[in-house]
Amino acid sequence: MPLAPASAIVPRMDLKSSLKRAANLAEEEGEPFVVGLEDRHWRVVRLDDPASDLLRPAFIVDADGLRYPEDHERVRHLIAQGE
Repeated sequence: MPLAPASAIVPRMDLKSSLKRAANLAEEEGEPFVVGLEDRHWRVVRLDDPASDLLRPAFIVDADGLRYPEDHERVRHLIAQGE
């Protein structure tokens, strides 16, 4: 069985790594991204991607970090739980 192309292999990231990746992408591409949980895995998707509506919990991230102040406490709690 052939291996998938390198571009198709996406490492699984924890919440903190996913948020950092989203902030870097937002800065590079000049648009916000969403970090959210899908099937017990954190995903990073574009804000305009319809899949972002299905992620729970989900956080909007721009180049400056989390968009909404109330998300900071929630993220701290999830990271403390090992997400």
